[in-house]
Amino acid sequence: MLQPKVLPKVLEQANTDGVKATILLNRQGQQLASSGEDAKVVPAIFANIWNSFDKNNKLEYMLTECEGGSVIITKVTEKLLLCLYGDKKVQLGMLKAKAKVLKDYIEEPLSHLVDVT
Repeated sequence: MLQPKVLPKVLEQANTDGVKATILLNRQGQQLASSGEDAKVVPAIFANIWNSFDKNNKLEYMLTECEGGSVIITKVTEKLLLCLYGDKKVQLGMLKAKAKVLKDYIEEPLSHLVDVT
């Protein structure tokens, strides 16, 4: 069982080697847990981008290179998304690897949540 107090500490483990923040959010863009740089508007933007591209519910990862760095979004459960963003020096492969390891670790405990909308 993953305890709510522990979740930010688990997310924080990905914030190395240029990863600025790790955010757990629902598909409506509400931030549920985070670690790293303060991001108040970012989760809503990430959820909107994900929902725009995931029309058939088959999207696994979305990698984006931006002016300030890179972003990866992945689905943890049907209602939860995980987002990592990093600076320009973060390699996309490393960002995806961190997202996959973290997703695999939190997926099972979070799948027992009844309603996170």
